Parts: sequence; structure tokens; C-alpha cells
Amino acid sequence: MSPGIRGFVGLTLAMPIDKKTCSIALGLPTCAMWLPDPNAFIKLLTHEAPKWLGAWALVGIVAASMSTCDGAILAMGTVFSHNIVRNFGGCVNDSNLLWLARFASVPLTAIAAAIAAYYQSSHSLGATGYLLIVAFDIVLASVVVPLFGCFYTKKPSPLAAFCSILTGAIVRVILEFTLPKDGYLLAPYGGDEFLDYGSAASSAFPPFFDEPAEDLWDSTAETCEQEGFSDLSGLDSLAAPVASLIVFMAVQFLERNGPMIEFAEGGWFSPYLKEGQSTEEEKSEVETEGGKGEVEAEEEAS
Repeated sequence: MSPGIRGFVGLTLAMPIDKKTCSIALGLPTCAMWLPDPNAFIKLLTHEAPKWLGAWALVGIVAASMSTCDGAILAMGTVFSHNIVRNFGGCVNDSNLLWLARFASVPLTAIAAAIAAYYQSSHSLGATGYLLIVAFDIVLASVVVPLFGCFYTKKPSPLAAFCSILTGAIVRVILEFTLPKDGYLLAPYGGDEFLDYGSAASSAFPPFFDEPAEDLWDSTAETCEQEGFSDLSGLDSLAAPVASLIVFMAVQFLERNGPMIEFAEGGWFSPYLKEGQSTEEEKSEVETEGGKGEVEAEEEAS
């Protein structure tokens, strides 16, 4: 066995490699795809790095994870108590609102722990890590536009905000499952280096081995069928807020002369009033009181 073959065999035995893959750019008819170790970073901290540095890094990872988790759980508990339960009647008031938010965090914590323990995914960012990214993207797509619209429009429309929230969330979820995402974060460019690994093409030696020509791989005779990379990750995160903005502006424009749907005062769709603004009922009351005052003044004068 020549030194080149011994080195190639030793490499395939020492490194995790998918033997049933080929690559034209690498010139390998088999054993082309290297399988990265998902626990490489943890092994680096626990086996290669100095003990004090590895310990501090692990403590930092745990602290960051706990900070993100408790912040998300507290936010969900607050939203559940303040924005949902509070609108179902008089059972919730300022005295028991905090207690209800704390109580709601208990089942939410149990649900979060169950998802973290049992949800499995092959995504490069990890199962729960990618769910967190999608959750933040949905919040960005559905909340940011109505929030800015609330402060930067003269008279914010509750219907426009509601339609904007639904549009952003729905578009983000749809694009999550329709856009191509192979996990390599490479745009679909041309060239052999932008092709994914194919199935094993031949049992011959790679062409760069020092072997007889008849024993080397001929890529023209035994082709390696490879497909191009196609990953549009990030486009969904940008397209969803744009769709939300378009819907918000469209509904806001259609309601420029008055609301298309009349909502009950003091309900879920009560409009946000800026300083100096008032509701239609308050305006009518002011006009009625003003009319009464004018009548009384005329009677006194007569």
C-alpha cells in the first residue's frame, strides 16, 4: 500500500466521514463529506481549554440560557394576565394582577421544560435554539410595525394594527416552511464549490493519488451527481415585516375618513389616544355640554 493510500485510509478512520458521498471540487469519488461533531465546542472547553477558562465559559453559557428562558417565561405570564385574562371581565384588577402573572408562569415553565426535553431537530443551531429564533422573528414581523405606527401616525387604526399583526405572523410561518433552507447558509451561486455532496460515484482511487491511471477515478465516465446549495435563510425574517407594513399602511389609508368596522369603546380594539386626542363619545359629550351652555347663556341674557 502506497503512503498516499495509507494516509487516505487513516484519515477516513480517524475522522467522522460519510463514505457514501462524492465531490467534484474535492476530487473525491467517495468519503467526501466530513461530519462535524455537534459537541465539539463542549469538548473543546472540557478537554482542550484551560480548566478555569472552560469553567467560566460553561457558567456563562448556563447564565445566558437561564436569562433568556426566565425573561421569555415572565413576558408570557405578563401578557397572559394583563392582555388576555384582564379583558374577560372584572375578575382581574390591579390588586391580583401580579399574583395571576406569577401563577401563570408555573404552567408556562412546565411547557417550556417539556419542549426543551423532548423536541428534536437536526438544525445546526440546535432544536430549541432555532425555535427561539423563529419566535423572535414572529415578534419582529407582527409587533414592530404596529408599535411604530401607533406613535408615528396621526390617528392609529386598531383594525390596521390587528391586520398587520396577523399578516406578519402568517407570512413568517408560511415562509418558514416554503423557502429552501439546507442549513449551509449559502446563496445559490454557480460553480462546483457551491454544489452539495452527491452519492458515491465510484470505488476507484481519487485522481490525485499516485496510482495507475486505470485505477483512478474518471469523473467524466463515472459522474458525481451533485445539486446546488439553496439556502434563503433570513429572507423570511425581512419579508414578513415588509408585508406587515404594507397591510398596515393600506388599512390605515382606507380608514382615513372613518373606521370601516365600529368596535365597542373600552374593548379589545380600543384605539390608542395621544395627548390631546379624545374619543367620539367624549367629543359628542363636549359638544352637547357646549350647546347646553349656549342655551343657558341665551336664556339668562333674555
